[in-house]
Amino acid sequence: MAACEKASALVVDDDRLLLRLIELNLGKTGIEVLLADSGKEALRIAREERPDVILLDIMMPVMNGFQVMRELKSSRETRDIPVIMLTAKSGLADRRRCEELGAVAYIVKPFNLEELRNTVRGILEASRKGPGR
Repeated sequence: MAACEKASALVVDDDRLLLRLIELNLGKTGIEVLLADSGKEALRIAREERPDVILLDIMMPVMNGFQVMRELKSSRETRDIPVIMLTAKSGLADRRRCEELGAVAYIVKPFNLEELRNTVRGILEASRKGPGR
């Protein structure tokens, strides 16, 4: 897919099997997939690699997804990276909180892989067009 060529996605989740599943599926679309199994690692990779999109779990030990989002959005280096929340938390309050923190999409686990790929592609295409779409 031309819009996803050379695009990169950082996937953050403490479930290593899920990381591998997403890596394999997004990788098939030509997206370079970066993996982090903790919030701290995610912040380091985001600052160093500046991915085009971040897929972020909420429920992680030590530093949860809400904390990671606050850090990402408060840093000049990472605040413009679109973040997709990928979580088992399906409540409206969690969705609203993520929206307030700046998430561009919210996908509930278990999720459909095609839906995930389409969401990532759509966000990548929109971000390449810029704010004046």
